[in-house]
Amino acid sequence: MYITDRPPKGSGSKSSKMAIIERQHQSAEQAALHNGDQPNSVDNLQEFRLAFTSTMKDNSRFVSETAKGQECAKITELFGYFDLDGDGYLSQREITKADKTPHQVDGADPHLFATFLADRYKSLMGASNDEWFFENNGVSLKDINKYMENVHAFSGKITDKKGDTNYTLELQGQKREVTVHVPPDYDGKNPLPMVVMLHGFMQDKDDIASMSEFKEKADKEGFIAVFPNATGWVGDHLRWWNVGKNQLYRSDDVDFMRQLTEVIPAKLSVDRDRIYLVGFSNGAMMAQEAAAKLNDRIAAVASVSGGMLRKQDKPTGDMNALLIHGSMDDVIPASGGVLMSLLGAPRVLSSLKAFEVWADANGLKPTLKKTAGEPIQTYSAVDTESGREVTFYNLKDGNHDWPGGPGSTTAAAKFKATDAVWSFLNRHSKKELVARVRQA
Repeated sequence: MYITDRPPKGSGSKSSKMAIIERQHQSAEQAALHNGDQPNSVDNLQEFRLAFTSTMKDNSRFVSETAKGQECAKITELFGYFDLDGDGYLSQREITKADKTPHQVDGADPHLFATFLADRYKSLMGASNDEWFFENNGVSLKDINKYMENVHAFSGKITDKKGDTNYTLELQGQKREVTVHVPPDYDGKNPLPMVVMLHGFMQDKDDIASMSEFKEKADKEGFIAVFPNATGWVGDHLRWWNVGKNQLYRSDDVDFMRQLTEVIPAKLSVDRDRIYLVGFSNGAMMAQEAAAKLNDRIAAVASVSGGMLRKQDKPTGDMNALLIHGSMDDVIPASGGVLMSLLGAPRVLSSLKAFEVWADANGLKPTLKKTAGEPIQTYSAVDTESGREVTFYNLKDGNHDWPGGPGSTTAAAKFKATDAVWSFLNRHSKKELVARVRQA
């Protein structure tokens, strides 16, 4: 149900196809130099870039490469180099400036440390400063060590038990809950895809598992399904993913997704080229934002009855994306505007505009196809040579629900969102993207 459009302008040459990969790995040469890595003499620069995987860019190596004692010592040493004014706190300005200042720390990479700090700055700072950010001194050495202790504690809990296992991790001074569902055919030898599923507003991880029936899908298709909980405004009620640039609501949910996609694949046999984010409603908003910021590790994202806030960071690099939205959604309007028509609520882009944003980030030109005999409009932007794809299913008279799931009242009764989502995810892999570009 998708149309193959012509490749983006200038995509006919090998050098232009290289740009597809370079957008995801713009600092390949710098990272390689920082790590002491060089291409083999038989490789030219282009081949080195093509072979360059996300593991080199992924600063999770900083988390797990060394033993805890050595790790703590290196963090202390690096912290001293980065604390330029010696006040015991690291500001964002200091992190940027120190990263650009040549220095060497034996057995540790200052560039990876800078990236680690920059990516997690909000989480690191939020754990030590007061709840309303009045005390905003920056990140301390204690903050960093506490973060690392929590990462190791979470990692130590992960098991390969089949079925559901519930975990609690601490992030930003808060307890976060997640269920990891391991399918019955998991053997620990053959890496499986991993899907992180995000619930909607006023739901929890069990609600979305039931609504989407993704545990049953995981068992049938053979992938690991992860169901995290958002934080609540009133105890465990009114759960909401912190999407956009909200400074009062403290939770850094992008970093929560980062931890899940770092720690779980480090303990279970996960195909790191096939890690996906899926969300419903507010969870779909979160999935889109997290995928845009974590495109070094996420192969594709799927949004069901979700949206893209006007005031949120937009995707800037390649990311396969699927959007599914009902035309009569009265909670997150498909035409854009205010959420739930509430005064003061944030505004969202129209579903079509969000599709165009994702297509543009991939350098793709959208097309439209209306499938005969079905109340579905399919907007699709595809480059078959690289494998990049952005698709939007506009469901006529569709409501704010999970189409085809239990209790769905969406008119397009034959459309099963769970099947459509998995079909989309299952045809995308980050490794295959690199391979297709190389062959082209």
